[in-house]
Amino acid sequence: MSPTDPITTLSLPPDARGEADLAFVRTAPRHLVARSAVAEVLITDWRQLGPDTFRLGAQWPRGHHFYAPIAGTWYDPLLAAESLRQASVLIGQTYYGVPADQHVTITELEFEVIPGALLLGARPAEMRLEFAATDVRRRRGALTALTLEADLLRGGDFAGAGRLTLQVSDLRDPAAGEGGGYPPLPDPVPPAIVGRLDEHDVVLGVPGSSAGSGSGRRGPGLAWDLRIDPGHPVLFDHPTTDVPGMVLLEAARQAVQAACAPYRVLPVELRSAFHHPVALATPCHISATRLPAQDASEDAALRVTAWQSDRLAFDSLVVASLCG
Repeated sequence: MSPTDPITTLSLPPDARGEADLAFVRTAPRHLVARSAVAEVLITDWRQLGPDTFRLGAQWPRGHHFYAPIAGTWYDPLLAAESLRQASVLIGQTYYGVPADQHVTITELEFEVIPGALLLGARPAEMRLEFAATDVRRRRGALTALTLEADLLRGGDFAGAGRLTLQVSDLRDPAAGEGGGYPPLPDPVPPAIVGRLDEHDVVLGVPGSSAGSGSGRRGPGLAWDLRIDPGHPVLFDHPTTDVPGMVLLEAARQAVQAACAPYRVLPVELRSAFHHPVALATPCHISATRLPAQDASEDAALRVTAWQSDRLAFDSLVVASLCG
């Protein structure tokens, strides 16, 4: 790759690039954000501002085929979660020396957004993510964990904030996820109940509708079986050893939507912990419990959990605005 290659130019350090605004003219190389499809890359530009501070740009499409606009009015807030995830992978590889073949997992992810800053406009949203690393851990010089906090800005407006923690472990198996052996997919709940148009995008299944799905502990409240479809082009963009975190976040969102039906929900706050990896070949159960209102607002708060083999694997607090 020559010194004048445009992608190389994007990754130059700040002192070689000047103080120009972030560029939104091309996407980051897909391997830097752990994506296989170029069309799924949101990050466009990045730079280091200080020893543990970074600025990244992300463009949100107005009509993403999976993270579609909410009620035709707002960008899907899960684009914020996916932007944070992609940015964290890029920061880890580019600035902390994490090899691309290292196994990186998210143990915590949270964000909150300002609905007024997520309104659709005449052009794709150009988001600026201001990151600070607050907890960098190494063993024998190699990164083992990293916590990143971020402010999200759209133009000059504060759009929200996020935080996530990564753990780095063994080398990734290049053949992971390619051997099959997945449990039968449970029947999907009706797509409209979870805010979807296509049943292939539904990650909540009718309880007990597939062999083996009735075993294992379920949390209180409404309950479903997780639909693990390794062929999904967005949620399973590349082979993996475990269920991707974004699948569990989507399950949380769909569970909240189902619990609040017939109202459409806009998730404005999400705080998730990934306690254990969710295996691809073992049934996993999702439950949602509505929490008492803390104030007089019309927002709904729910706790969503994922159980696998009698073990709590994931839990999330989701606060959502009811938007008709």
